[in-house]
Amino acid sequence: MKANVKSVIVLGGGVIGWFTAATIKKQHPNYEVTLIESPYVPTLGVGESTVPPLVKILSTLGIDENTWLKGVHGIHKFGNHFVGWNTEKPMLHVTDHWNADKKDYTFHSFSYSYRSKALRNNFYKGLDERDLKYGNDERFGVDEKSYDYWLYLVKQGKYSKDDTDAYTMEQYHPAMANRAAKYMDGYPVTGEVESYAWHVDAERYPKMIRDLAALPLGVKWIKGHVEHVELDDDGYVDKLIFKDGREFKADLFCDCTGLSRILMKKMENEWVKFNHLPTQSAWVAPVKYKDPYKEMKPYTQSYAQKAGWNFIITLYSRMGSGYVFDANSEDPDVAREDYIKYWDGYDFIRDPKLIQWEQGHYKKTWTKNVVGIGMGQGFTDPMEATTLFHAQVGITLLNQILDKYDGRIIPKLAKQALGRHVQKMLNQAANFISYHYTISKRRDTPFWKKWGQFGIDHDHVTKNWNEYKNPANYFTKNNFLDYQWAHQQLYLDQWDDALCKIDDIDPNLVKLAEVDFNYLHDKGKAIANTAPHVYDWTRKLHDGATHSEILEQALAERSDP
Repeated sequence: MKANVKSVIVLGGGVIGWFTAATIKKQHPNYEVTLIESPYVPTLGVGESTVPPLVKILSTLGIDENTWLKGVHGIHKFGNHFVGWNTEKPMLHVTDHWNADKKDYTFHSFSYSYRSKALRNNFYKGLDERDLKYGNDERFGVDEKSYDYWLYLVKQGKYSKDDTDAYTMEQYHPAMANRAAKYMDGYPVTGEVESYAWHVDAERYPKMIRDLAALPLGVKWIKGHVEHVELDDDGYVDKLIFKDGREFKADLFCDCTGLSRILMKKMENEWVKFNHLPTQSAWVAPVKYKDPYKEMKPYTQSYAQKAGWNFIITLYSRMGSGYVFDANSEDPDVAREDYIKYWDGYDFIRDPKLIQWEQGHYKKTWTKNVVGIGMGQGFTDPMEATTLFHAQVGITLLNQILDKYDGRIIPKLAKQALGRHVQKMLNQAANFISYHYTISKRRDTPFWKKWGQFGIDHDHVTKNWNEYKNPANYFTKNNFLDYQWAHQQLYLDQWDDALCKIDDIDPNLVKLAEVDFNYLHDKGKAIANTAPHVYDWTRKLHDGATHSEILEQALAERSDP
């Protein structure tokens, strides 16, 4: 940096832009923070799936959860439902996925594994932070963990691998029963340790952050289209020049322009491509409910297809949906027809829209006086809801650096540290998403043959297992919970006794482990029978308005000039 940071311009008015501007202004009220939003660039997306750590940034900004959730037409989310990744059965219509056999699907929830000695805890002594972050030897990183005992019991024939989600995740049964994450009085149904997330309307989301936090905190909001980015002789951004001739300067610029990357593209920077990710295209559209009691599912739906996967993100008012595919394996026009047939019998609210991207990231996240946040820095694949989480990580680190060097010039090493951490998260997400394709045994189309062979050639089964065994992959440390790697290995039938070794099983803990797993199963079933339906809970949030009434209101607002 050439100068101390006293003024910041956030370019881009999506949710990541507004979150960036609001948190900088919240933590640095003496800074002049300006958000610039183009009137010509629409918000990308038809729905947004989030992960539990989002609650931290909402809490920092003092945003009431129910007020925010109502404003974004959101519902609770228990996890991610995968169907068809382990089978070659044709599933050409959405109902094929919804009615799939149990052995053809699996579920990833926000449940956690913990150090195995915590299996000895009694009813009155629940898990604490040390159980989730420290091993039996009290060192950071959970090695001998509870999930090892599940794998051991499956191997012994005590349980079926197809029942993994039902016995290791308290959220599974309420999720499958379409329950809310809270009782009517607001008490969480599965605990308070980040046990649920949300689905939100991507178009309404930025406005809520803008109106509830950013503008009240004093963020300046300017509408205008940047036509030219002027650099000084040293390659720093000097000023932004609008289409109408207005000019704006700042000490620090945050690129929150998503896939456009207006500022990052101007810097001397190398693009690092993810060659192990198959998809780079998607047809997306919002869809009307036919029967919201059955179709309003409190989890993200990730359903495998012949050249990619379908996603469904349910909101209170409607469903967001898309077909994410490899344009090298399926012509986009054919993919569009497949997508329309997939929703035969349902009404699209808007015509399908094609979105395309390049998988990868910039080698430098922070270059001179420009820092890329979220998709402005890099992108993987919309699977696993990592986009906003990666942005949150970048925002948090940026604010920590601004705190540390407040009143001083920010050194190059601090910028590099932020970049290393963000890129580590991006690379781990790219690997996990890649393994969904590459360790699958599907070979029914050229797409699955190609990526299955890629996984064999690059030994992805071993790499996936090693991620599970890595003690550093514990709760809060990485993109994914440690158990999810092993759970994926079970679901995709890639258990190899020579590779998947379960060490250090204490025979004295095996029966206690059974008690824990049976408890999770039985408690989950009981919750599914007592928690309110997600539709009923969310309708109460909207003061009794039905989903169709909320949709009509949203469409009327969208058509306003």
